[in-house]
Amino acid sequence: MRTSDELEARWQADLLRESGIEAQVLSQKDRANVVTFGGLSVVRLLVPAFRLEDALGRIGREAGHGEGEGT
Repeated sequence: MRTSDELEARWQADLLRESGIEAQVLSQKDRANVVTFGGLSVVRLLVPAFRLEDALGRIGREAGHGEGEGT
């Protein structure tokens, strides 16, 4: 997963860890220059390749759950 929002990536990593899926956040944000677009603001959520489908399913279920509640 790629995002420019580091807090969202950390939240999703915590969610995956609670589900037993190893997850790490790799931030490539340029802290010297505040940039919110392009290659200087990429934050990646890393999971083991063999757990990718589980991780995507877990994140997708959580995202769908929030939409169903009207949030």
